[in-house]
Amino acid sequence: MSGERVLLVDDDPRLLAGLSRQFNDLFDCVAVTSGKAAIDCVRQAVLEGAPIAVVVCDMHMPGIDGIETLHQIHECSPTTVPIILTGDADAHTAVAAINRGSIFRFFTKPFDSSQLADGIIAGLQQHRLFLAGRRMEENEERWRLALEAVGDGVWDWTPQNGQVVYSKGWWQMLALAPIATTRSINDWLDRVHPEDTPLLADSVARLINQEDVILRCEHRLQSGDGSYRWFLARGSVLSRGPDGKALRIIGTHVDINERHRIEELLRQRTEELSLLATTDSLTGLINRRRFLDILEEERKRVERYQRPVAVVMIDIDHFKRVNDQFGHAAGDTTLQQFAQIMRNNLRKSDQLGRLGGEEFAAILPECDDVAAAVVAETLRQALEAAEITLADGHLLKITASFGVAASWNGQETGAWALRQADDALYTAKQNGRNQVIRAGTKC
Repeated sequence: MSGERVLLVDDDPRLLAGLSRQFNDLFDCVAVTSGKAAIDCVRQAVLEGAPIAVVVCDMHMPGIDGIETLHQIHECSPTTVPIILTGDADAHTAVAAINRGSIFRFFTKPFDSSQLADGIIAGLQQHRLFLAGRRMEENEERWRLALEAVGDGVWDWTPQNGQVVYSKGWWQMLALAPIATTRSINDWLDRVHPEDTPLLADSVARLINQEDVILRCEHRLQSGDGSYRWFLARGSVLSRGPDGKALRIIGTHVDINERHRIEELLRQRTEELSLLATTDSLTGLINRRRFLDILEEERKRVERYQRPVAVVMIDIDHFKRVNDQFGHAAGDTTLQQFAQIMRNNLRKSDQLGRLGGEEFAAILPECDDVAAAVVAETLRQALEAAEITLADGHLLKITASFGVAASWNGQETGAWALRQADDALYTAKQNGRNQVIRAGTKC
Protein backbone atom coordinates (compact mmCIF):
# COMPACT_ATOMS: atom_id res chain seq x y z
CA MET A 1 0.00 0.00 0.00
CA SER A 2 1.22 3.48 -0.89
CA GLY A 3 -0.24 5.27 2.17
CA GLU A 4 -2.90 6.96 0.06
CA ARG A 5 -6.23 6.48 1.80
CA VAL A 6 -9.48 5.28 0.26
CA LEU A 7 -12.76 6.31 1.93
CA LEU A 8 -15.66 3.83 1.64
CA VAL A 9 -19.13 5.35 2.21
CA ASP A 10 -22.36 3.30 2.38
CA ASP A 11 -25.31 3.25 4.75
CA ASP A 12 -25.49 -0.57 4.48
CA PRO A 13 -23.17 -1.92 7.21
CA ARG A 14 -23.01 -5.38 5.63
CA LEU A 15 -21.96 -4.03 2.21
CA LEU A 16 -19.49 -1.70 3.86
CA ALA A 17 -17.97 -4.54 5.88
CA GLY A 18 -17.71 -6.68 2.75
CA LEU A 19 -15.94 -3.90 0.83
CA SER A 20 -13.54 -3.37 3.72
CA ARG A 21 -12.65 -7.08 3.86
CA GLN A 22 -12.07 -7.22 0.12
CA PHE A 23 -9.96 -4.07 -0.18
CA ASN A 24 -8.09 -3.72 3.13
CA ASP A 25 -5.22 -5.84 1.79
CA LEU A 26 -5.00 -3.68 -1.33
CA PHE A 27 -5.66 -0.18 -0.03
CA ASP A 28 -5.52 1.86 3.17
CA CYS A 29 -9.30 1.94 3.68
CA VAL A 30 -11.46 4.07 5.97
CA ALA A 31 -15.19 3.19 6.22
CA VAL A 32 -18.12 5.44 7.27
CA THR A 33 -21.89 4.94 7.04
CA SER A 34 -23.20 8.42 6.13
CA GLY A 35 -22.56 11.35 3.86
CA LYS A 36 -22.04 13.69 6.82
CA ALA A 37 -19.46 11.37 8.35
CA ALA A 38 -17.69 11.16 4.99
CA ILE A 39 -17.56 14.96 4.64
CA ASP A 40 -16.26 15.34 8.20
CA CYS A 41 -13.62 12.67 7.59
CA VAL A 42 -12.37 14.37 4.41
CA ARG A 43 -12.26 17.80 6.08
CA GLN A 44 -10.26 16.40 8.98
CA ALA A 45 -7.84 14.74 6.56
CA VAL A 46 -7.32 18.06 4.78
CA LEU A 47 -6.61 19.78 8.10
CA GLU A 48 -4.05 17.08 8.90
CA GLY A 49 -2.36 17.64 5.54
CA ALA A 50 -3.11 14.13 4.27
CA PRO A 51 -6.14 14.40 1.97
CA ILE A 52 -8.23 11.34 1.14
CA ALA A 53 -7.15 10.05 -2.27
CA VAL A 54 -10.32 8.28 -3.44
CA VAL A 55 -13.92 8.23 -2.16
CA VAL A 56 -16.17 5.29 -3.08
CA CYS A 57 -19.69 6.42 -2.19
CA ASP A 58 -23.18 4.93 -2.51
CA MET A 59 -25.61 7.18 -4.37
CA HIS A 60 -28.66 6.59 -2.18
CA MET A 61 -28.17 7.30 1.51
CA PRO A 62 -30.43 8.87 4.14
CA GLY A 63 -29.72 12.51 4.92
CA ILE A 64 -27.11 13.71 2.44
CA ASP A 65 -27.17 11.56 -0.71
CA GLY A 66 -24.12 10.43 -2.65
CA ILE A 67 -24.10 13.19 -5.28
CA GLU A 68 -24.31 15.96 -2.67
CA THR A 69 -21.75 14.21 -0.46
CA LEU A 70 -19.24 14.05 -3.29
CA HIS A 71 -19.99 17.66 -4.24
CA GLN A 72 -19.17 18.89 -0.73
CA ILE A 73 -16.09 16.68 -0.57
CA HIS A 74 -14.86 18.23 -3.82
CA GLU A 75 -15.40 21.70 -2.37
CA CYS A 76 -13.04 21.05 0.54
CA SER A 77 -10.64 18.59 -1.16
CA PRO A 78 -10.41 19.14 -4.95
CA THR A 79 -7.74 16.45 -5.39
CA THR A 80 -9.92 13.68 -3.91
CA VAL A 81 -11.20 11.43 -6.72
CA PRO A 82 -14.94 10.53 -6.48
CA ILE A 83 -16.35 7.11 -7.46
CA ILE A 84 -20.06 6.41 -7.03
CA LEU A 85 -22.00 3.16 -6.61
CA THR A 86 -25.51 3.11 -8.03
CA GLY A 87 -28.34 0.91 -9.26
CA ASP A 88 -29.24 0.43 -12.90
CA ALA A 89 -32.11 2.91 -12.66
CA ASP A 90 -29.75 5.71 -11.59
CA ALA A 91 -27.06 5.08 -14.17
CA HIS A 92 -28.16 8.03 -16.31
CA THR A 93 -27.75 10.34 -13.30
CA ALA A 94 -24.23 9.05 -12.74
CA VAL A 95 -23.35 9.51 -16.41
CA ALA A 96 -24.61 13.09 -16.27
CA ALA A 97 -22.45 13.68 -13.19
CA ILE A 98 -19.40 12.28 -15.00
CA ASN A 99 -20.07 14.58 -17.94
CA ARG A 100 -20.18 17.56 -15.57
CA GLY A 101 -16.81 16.49 -14.19
CA SER A 102 -18.10 15.92 -10.66
CA ILE A 103 -17.73 12.11 -10.78
CA PHE A 104 -14.65 10.16 -11.92
CA ARG A 105 -16.34 6.78 -12.45
CA PHE A 106 -19.49 4.89 -11.45
CA PHE A 107 -20.28 1.21 -10.88
CA THR A 108 -23.76 -0.31 -10.92
CA LYS A 109 -24.85 -2.81 -8.32
CA PRO A 110 -24.21 -5.63 -8.17
CA PHE A 111 -20.64 -4.80 -9.21
CA ASP A 112 -17.59 -6.94 -9.86
CA SER A 113 -15.07 -6.44 -7.03
CA SER A 114 -12.07 -6.73 -9.34
CA GLN A 115 -13.48 -4.06 -11.64
CA LEU A 116 -14.09 -1.78 -8.66
CA ALA A 117 -10.51 -2.43 -7.50
CA ASP A 118 -9.26 -1.43 -10.95
CA GLY A 119 -11.41 1.68 -10.74
CA ILE A 120 -9.90 2.59 -7.36
CA ILE A 121 -6.38 2.06 -8.74
CA ALA A 122 -7.22 4.36 -11.66
CA GLY A 123 -8.60 6.85 -9.13
CA LEU A 124 -5.34 6.77 -7.16
CA GLN A 125 -3.42 7.50 -10.34
CA GLN A 126 -5.77 10.38 -11.09
CA HIS A 127 -5.25 11.69 -7.55
CA ARG A 128 -1.49 11.71 -8.11
CA LEU A 129 -2.00 13.65 -11.32
CA PHE A 130 -4.18 16.15 -9.46
CA LEU A 131 -1.47 16.58 -6.81
CA ALA A 132 1.23 17.02 -9.45
CA GLY A 133 -0.91 19.60 -11.22
CA ARG A 134 -1.59 21.40 -7.96
CA ARG A 135 2.12 21.48 -7.14
CA MET A 136 2.85 22.80 -10.60
CA GLU A 137 0.23 25.51 -10.19
CA GLU A 138 1.67 26.42 -6.80
CA ASN A 139 5.18 26.53 -8.24
CA GLU A 140 3.99 28.66 -11.13
CA GLU A 141 2.31 31.01 -8.68
CA ARG A 142 5.47 31.20 -6.57
CA TRP A 143 7.47 31.88 -9.72
CA ARG A 144 5.01 34.60 -10.76
CA LEU A 145 5.22 36.23 -7.33
CA ALA A 146 9.01 35.94 -7.42
CA LEU A 147 9.07 37.65 -10.80
CA GLU A 148 6.97 40.45 -9.38
CA ALA A 149 9.10 40.87 -6.26
CA VAL A 150 12.66 40.22 -7.40
CA GLY A 151 14.88 43.20 -8.11
CA ASP A 152 17.00 41.47 -10.75
CA GLY A 153 16.07 41.31 -14.42
CA VAL A 154 14.48 37.87 -14.53
CA TRP A 155 12.94 36.46 -17.72
CA ASP A 156 11.03 33.29 -18.58
CA TRP A 157 11.07 32.50 -22.31
CA THR A 158 8.93 30.06 -24.32
CA PRO A 159 10.81 29.74 -27.64
CA GLN A 160 7.93 27.98 -29.41
CA ASN A 161 5.77 31.12 -29.44
CA GLY A 162 8.40 33.74 -28.66
CA GLN A 163 6.63 34.86 -25.49
CA VAL A 164 8.67 36.03 -22.52
CA VAL A 165 7.59 36.82 -18.98
CA TYR A 166 9.73 39.69 -17.68
CA SER A 167 10.02 40.67 -14.04
CA LYS A 168 9.41 44.27 -12.99
CA GLY A 169 13.09 44.44 -12.17
CA TRP A 170 13.93 43.73 -15.82
CA TRP A 171 12.06 46.81 -16.97
CA GLN A 172 13.43 48.91 -14.12
CA MET A 173 17.03 47.98 -14.99
CA LEU A 174 16.43 49.49 -18.41
CA ALA A 175 14.72 52.56 -16.94
CA LEU A 176 11.45 51.57 -18.60
CA ALA A 177 7.93 51.44 -17.25
CA PRO A 178 6.62 47.84 -17.23
CA ILE A 179 4.41 47.46 -20.29
CA ALA A 180 2.97 44.04 -19.43
CA THR A 181 4.12 40.92 -17.64
CA THR A 182 4.06 38.71 -20.73
CA ARG A 183 5.70 40.19 -23.78
CA SER A 184 7.70 39.17 -26.83
CA ILE A 185 11.34 38.12 -27.04
CA ASN A 186 11.73 41.14 -29.33
CA ASP A 187 11.42 43.43 -26.30
CA TRP A 188 14.88 42.11 -25.48
CA LEU A 189 16.40 41.48 -28.91
CA ASP A 190 15.36 44.84 -30.41
CA ARG A 191 17.34 46.61 -27.68
CA VAL A 192 20.60 44.75 -28.26
CA HIS A 193 23.48 46.84 -29.60
CA PRO A 194 24.02 45.99 -33.31
CA GLU A 195 27.64 45.05 -32.66
CA ASP A 196 26.58 42.52 -30.01
CA THR A 197 23.68 40.92 -31.91
CA PRO A 198 25.74 38.18 -33.67
CA LEU A 199 27.36 37.06 -30.41
CA LEU A 200 24.03 36.88 -28.55
CA ALA A 201 22.32 35.06 -31.44
CA ASP A 202 25.12 32.48 -31.52
CA SER A 203 25.01 32.00 -27.73
CA VAL A 204 21.23 31.47 -27.73
CA ALA A 205 21.42 29.07 -30.69
CA ARG A 206 24.09 27.00 -28.94
CA LEU A 207 21.87 26.71 -25.86
CA ILE A 208 18.77 25.75 -27.84
CA ASN A 209 20.71 23.21 -29.93
CA GLN A 210 22.20 21.61 -26.78
CA GLU A 211 25.75 22.64 -27.69
CA ASP A 212 25.94 24.59 -24.42
CA VAL A 213 24.29 23.80 -21.09
CA ILE A 214 24.30 27.39 -19.85
CA LEU A 215 23.69 30.66 -21.68
CA ARG A 216 26.25 33.28 -20.71
CA CYS A 217 26.61 36.36 -22.87
CA GLU A 218 27.71 39.91 -22.13
CA HIS A 219 26.04 42.47 -24.37
CA ARG A 220 24.72 46.00 -24.43
CA LEU A 221 21.04 46.90 -24.18
CA GLN A 222 19.47 50.25 -24.97
CA SER A 223 17.86 51.84 -21.92
CA GLY A 224 14.93 54.19 -21.78
CA ASP A 225 17.06 57.31 -22.29
CA GLY A 226 18.56 55.89 -25.50
CA SER A 227 21.98 55.09 -24.04
CA TYR A 228 23.47 51.61 -24.00
CA ARG A 229 24.43 49.75 -20.84
CA TRP A 230 26.31 46.49 -20.42
CA PHE A 231 24.41 43.45 -19.11
CA LEU A 232 25.27 39.83 -18.46
CA ALA A 233 22.58 37.41 -19.66
CA ARG A 234 22.58 33.98 -18.03
CA GLY A 235 20.01 31.26 -18.58
CA SER A 236 19.35 27.55 -18.79
CA VAL A 237 16.76 25.28 -20.39
CA LEU A 238 14.06 24.25 -17.92
CA SER A 239 12.41 21.70 -20.22
CA ARG A 240 12.87 20.18 -23.67
CA GLY A 241 10.48 18.39 -26.00
CA PRO A 242 10.88 14.80 -27.28
CA ASP A 243 12.89 16.17 -30.21
CA GLY A 244 15.30 17.90 -27.84
CA LYS A 245 14.10 21.40 -28.68
CA ALA A 246 13.98 23.85 -25.79
CA LEU A 247 10.42 24.41 -24.59
CA ARG A 248 11.20 26.79 -21.75
CA ILE A 249 14.29 28.84 -20.87
CA ILE A 250 14.65 30.80 -17.65
CA GLY A 251 17.38 33.33 -16.98
CA THR A 252 18.45 36.71 -15.68
CA HIS A 253 20.01 39.95 -16.80
CA VAL A 254 22.55 41.51 -14.43
CA ASP A 255 23.73 45.10 -14.89
CA ILE A 256 27.53 44.99 -15.33
CA ASN A 257 27.91 48.49 -16.75
CA GLU A 258 29.98 49.72 -13.81
CA ARG A 259 32.27 46.70 -14.08
CA HIS A 260 32.79 47.40 -17.78
CA ARG A 261 33.50 51.06 -17.04
CA ILE A 262 36.17 50.10 -14.52
CA GLU A 263 37.63 47.50 -16.89
CA GLU A 264 37.84 50.12 -19.64
CA LEU A 265 39.59 52.54 -17.29
CA LEU A 266 42.04 49.80 -16.31
CA ARG A 267 42.64 48.95 -19.97
CA GLN A 268 43.33 52.58 -20.80
CA ARG A 269 45.61 52.90 -17.80
CA THR A 270 47.47 49.75 -18.80
CA GLU A 271 47.93 51.13 -22.31
CA GLU A 272 49.19 54.41 -20.87
CA LEU A 273 51.68 52.60 -18.64
CA SER A 274 52.78 50.42 -21.54
CA LEU A 275 53.23 53.53 -23.66
CA LEU A 276 55.26 55.19 -20.91
CA ALA A 277 57.43 52.09 -20.62
CA THR A 278 58.17 51.99 -24.36
CA THR A 279 58.13 55.67 -25.35
CA ASP A 280 60.64 58.47 -25.00
CA SER A 281 58.76 61.15 -23.08
CA LEU A 282 60.57 64.08 -24.71
CA THR A 283 60.23 63.23 -28.40
CA GLY A 284 57.34 60.74 -28.39
CA LEU A 285 59.52 58.23 -30.26
CA ILE A 286 59.95 54.63 -29.15
CA ASN A 287 62.69 54.22 -26.56
CA ARG A 288 65.79 52.02 -26.70
CA ARG A 289 64.11 48.96 -25.15
CA ARG A 290 61.19 49.01 -27.57
CA PHE A 291 63.53 49.71 -30.49
CA LEU A 292 65.58 46.59 -29.71
CA ASP A 293 62.40 44.49 -29.37
CA ILE A 294 61.19 45.62 -32.80
CA LEU A 295 64.63 45.03 -34.29
CA GLU A 296 64.54 41.44 -33.02
CA GLU A 297 61.06 40.95 -34.50
CA GLU A 298 62.36 42.21 -37.84
CA ARG A 299 65.36 39.86 -37.64
CA LYS A 300 63.00 36.89 -37.27
CA ARG A 301 60.99 38.11 -40.26
CA VAL A 302 64.19 38.34 -42.31
CA GLU A 303 65.16 34.81 -41.29
CA ARG A 304 61.72 33.46 -42.22
CA TYR A 305 61.18 35.25 -45.54
CA GLN A 306 64.78 36.05 -46.56
CA ARG A 307 63.94 39.72 -47.05
CA PRO A 308 66.38 42.46 -45.98
CA VAL A 309 66.10 44.98 -43.17
CA ALA A 310 68.37 47.96 -42.61
CA VAL A 311 69.38 49.89 -39.53
CA VAL A 312 70.37 53.56 -39.61
CA MET A 313 72.21 55.08 -36.66
CA ILE A 314 71.87 58.87 -36.39
CA ASP A 315 73.75 61.32 -34.18
CA ILE A 316 73.25 65.09 -34.09
CA ASP A 317 76.52 66.86 -34.82
CA HIS A 318 77.96 69.09 -32.07
CA PHE A 319 74.79 68.85 -29.99
CA LYS A 320 76.71 69.75 -26.82
CA ARG A 321 77.30 73.21 -28.26
CA VAL A 322 73.51 73.77 -28.43
CA ASN A 323 73.14 72.99 -24.72
CA ASP A 324 76.19 75.04 -23.78
CA GLN A 325 75.24 78.08 -25.86
CA PHE A 326 71.44 78.17 -25.56
CA GLY A 327 70.66 76.04 -22.49
CA HIS A 328 69.08 72.65 -21.91
CA ALA A 329 65.55 73.88 -22.73
CA ALA A 330 66.81 74.82 -26.19
CA GLY A 331 68.46 71.43 -26.38
CA ASP A 332 65.13 69.74 -25.65
CA THR A 333 63.41 71.84 -28.32
CA THR A 334 66.13 70.89 -30.79
CA LEU A 335 65.67 67.17 -30.07
CA GLN A 336 61.90 67.44 -30.48
CA GLN A 337 62.05 69.30 -33.80
CA PHE A 338 64.85 67.05 -35.05
CA ALA A 339 62.68 63.98 -34.34
CA GLN A 340 59.79 65.55 -36.25
CA ILE A 341 61.98 66.26 -39.30
CA MET A 342 63.17 62.66 -39.32
CA ARG A 343 59.63 61.30 -38.98
CA ASN A 344 58.35 63.48 -41.80
CA ASN A 345 60.85 61.91 -44.19
CA LEU A 346 60.40 58.24 -43.28
CA ARG A 347 57.79 55.72 -44.43
CA LYS A 348 54.96 54.62 -42.15
CA SER A 349 56.50 51.16 -42.01
CA ASP A 350 59.81 52.54 -40.74
CA GLN A 351 60.50 52.72 -37.00
CA LEU A 352 62.36 55.70 -35.53
CA GLY A 353 63.60 55.60 -31.96
CA ARG A 354 65.65 57.66 -29.54
CA LEU A 355 68.37 55.51 -28.02
CA GLY A 356 69.61 58.16 -25.60
CA GLY A 357 70.89 61.75 -25.56
CA GLU A 358 71.28 62.98 -29.14
CA GLU A 359 71.54 59.43 -30.51
CA PHE A 360 68.70 58.11 -32.69
CA ALA A 361 68.17 55.05 -34.89
CA ALA A 362 65.75 53.90 -37.58
CA ILE A 363 64.66 50.43 -38.71
CA LEU A 364 63.89 50.24 -42.44
CA PRO A 365 62.10 46.99 -43.45
CA GLU A 366 62.55 45.74 -47.03
CA CYS A 367 65.69 47.85 -47.49
CA ASP A 368 69.24 46.70 -48.23
CA ASP A 369 72.21 48.87 -47.28
CA VAL A 370 72.22 50.69 -50.63
CA ALA A 371 68.52 51.63 -50.44
CA ALA A 372 68.92 52.53 -46.77
CA ALA A 373 71.83 54.82 -47.63
CA VAL A 374 69.57 56.65 -50.09
CA VAL A 375 66.94 57.10 -47.35
CA ALA A 376 69.61 58.30 -44.92
CA GLU A 377 70.87 60.83 -47.46
CA THR A 378 67.30 62.13 -47.86
CA LEU A 379 67.12 62.57 -44.09
CA ARG A 380 70.49 64.33 -44.00
CA GLN A 381 69.51 66.78 -46.71
CA ALA A 382 66.11 67.49 -45.13
CA LEU A 383 67.79 68.28 -41.82
CA GLU A 384 70.46 70.42 -43.46
CA ALA A 385 67.77 72.46 -45.22
CA ALA A 386 65.64 72.91 -42.11
CA GLU A 387 65.85 75.41 -39.28
CA ILE A 388 65.19 74.76 -35.61
CA THR A 389 63.04 77.47 -34.03
CA LEU A 390 63.84 78.04 -30.36
CA ALA A 391 61.41 79.46 -27.81
CA ASP A 392 62.94 82.94 -28.03
CA GLY A 393 62.53 82.94 -31.82
CA HIS A 394 66.18 82.21 -32.50
CA LEU A 395 66.71 80.09 -35.64
CA LEU A 396 69.25 77.31 -35.38
CA LYS A 397 70.90 75.25 -38.11
CA ILE A 398 72.03 71.72 -37.25
CA THR A 399 73.36 68.67 -39.08
CA ALA A 400 73.67 64.97 -38.29
CA SER A 401 75.83 61.98 -39.17
CA PHE A 402 74.39 58.64 -40.36
CA GLY A 403 75.68 55.06 -40.24
CA VAL A 404 73.91 52.35 -42.28
CA ALA A 405 73.95 48.54 -42.00
CA ALA A 406 71.68 45.79 -43.34
CA SER A 407 70.87 42.14 -42.65
CA TRP A 408 69.96 39.69 -45.43
CA ASN A 409 69.57 36.27 -43.86
CA GLY A 410 68.51 36.91 -40.29
CA GLN A 411 71.39 34.91 -38.84
CA GLU A 412 72.93 38.07 -37.43
CA THR A 413 71.37 39.41 -34.25
CA GLY A 414 69.78 42.81 -33.98
CA ALA A 415 72.61 43.87 -31.71
CA TRP A 416 75.10 42.89 -34.46
CA ALA A 417 73.30 45.04 -37.03
CA LEU A 418 73.19 47.91 -34.56
CA ARG A 419 76.96 47.61 -33.91
CA GLN A 420 77.64 47.58 -37.65
CA ALA A 421 75.58 50.74 -38.11
CA ASP A 422 77.24 52.32 -35.06
CA ASP A 423 80.70 51.58 -36.49
CA ALA A 424 79.63 53.22 -39.76
CA LEU A 425 78.35 56.22 -37.78
CA TYR A 426 81.72 56.50 -36.05
CA THR A 427 83.39 56.55 -39.45
CA ALA A 428 81.04 59.34 -40.57
CA LYS A 429 82.01 61.34 -37.49
CA GLN A 430 85.69 60.73 -38.12
CA ASN A 431 85.32 61.80 -41.74
CA GLY A 432 84.00 65.23 -40.79
CA ARG A 433 80.32 64.65 -39.82
CA ASN A 434 77.16 65.59 -41.79
CA GLN A 435 77.40 62.54 -44.05
CA VAL A 436 76.12 58.99 -44.62
CA ILE A 437 78.43 55.97 -44.35
CA ARG A 438 77.50 52.34 -45.11
CA ALA A 439 78.94 49.57 -42.95
CA GLY A 440 82.05 48.07 -44.53
CA THR A 441 82.87 51.22 -46.50
CA LYS A 442 84.98 54.24 -45.68
CA CYS A 443 82.98 56.79 -47.60
